[in-house]
Amino acid sequence: MVYEMRVEHLFLRLDGRVFEVLSDNSGYMQRVHVDAVGFAVKGPDRHGRYKALIGTLDGDELHLGMSRTPVELDEAQFQRFSELVKLAHAARDAGPDPW
Repeated sequence: MVYEMRVEHLFLRLDGRVFEVLSDNSGYMQRVHVDAVGFAVKGPDRHGRYKALIGTLDGDELHLGMSRTPVELDEAQFQRFSELVKLAHAARDAGPDPW
């Protein structure tokens, strides 16, 4: 099953056990396995916006460097993003399908 949402020029997409960030105005693409994807969120700010970072984990923290994608979300987008994160965590916790 594929779950996705759009935030400005980015598509945030969970396809099975892979979390993707795709851009519609450049060739930017980030693909991270659910076992290694991490999320950090701040907010809401005084305007009701949230700032999220999506990237790869280094232990329990987001890896520093270019592997992080910043995303700004309004309240409605944040609710959808929260559900997408829950689904990514559920896919991670379910483990791979047995062969």
